[in-house]
Amino acid sequence: MTESWICFFLVCLNLLSWTKPFVLSQEGVPETRVFTKEVTADKCTSGVPGPPGRPGPPGPRGDAGSTVDATPNWNSCQWNHLNNGNDVAQVVTCSITKTYSDTYLYVGISSDMRFAGGSSGCCRWYFTFNGAECSNPVKIEAVVYANGYATVNLHRPRMLIGYCKGISAGSITVGWHVGQCSGYGTYDCYSGWNSATNMWIEEVTPSPYD
Repeated sequence: MTESWICFFLVCLNLLSWTKPFVLSQEGVPETRVFTKEVTADKCTSGVPGPPGRPGPPGPRGDAGSTVDATPNWNSCQWNHLNNGNDVAQVVTCSITKTYSDTYLYVGISSDMRFAGGSSGCCRWYFTFNGAECSNPVKIEAVVYANGYATVNLHRPRMLIGYCKGISAGSITVGWHVGQCSGYGTYDCYSGWNSATNMWIEEVTPSPYD
């Protein structure tokens, strides 16, 4: 029996109270005493909580997650004394076989990069992936600009690094190039003078902040 039915029977059986009688009278008619009754009910209170219910049925099966190989996939290439004096050219290449299409490529190079031949100008070094520059998220490039060094020939070690995504799985050739800066003329660029050049490529998982 539910709580509401229990309250109903308590009202009907136990909570009756009688009011005082009142008299009906008419001339020549005996008095008649009539009793009325008023029903009052106390508010029912909640009982003790019952025991926990039984566990529900299992939910639907989720989608399968992606599998990423825990084994690092990377490659490095090295050259001694490249001494490359080209002003616009592909200097060197290094390759990797990319395993997954949703991963990134992390690339970098350390080498001598020098600009000379003018009082104000610059040279540009950049990476390509199978012949195309990275566009996701941006190009991986560096420029060396100088002003007032017309007679100075400064060779300095530099590093160029970056991440590129949106590259399909498969064989990837990463090229390191030298070229001219947009909006400037042609200047004397030099790559890998009298020193070792180190280039590396690594396939990495997507960033959790991407």
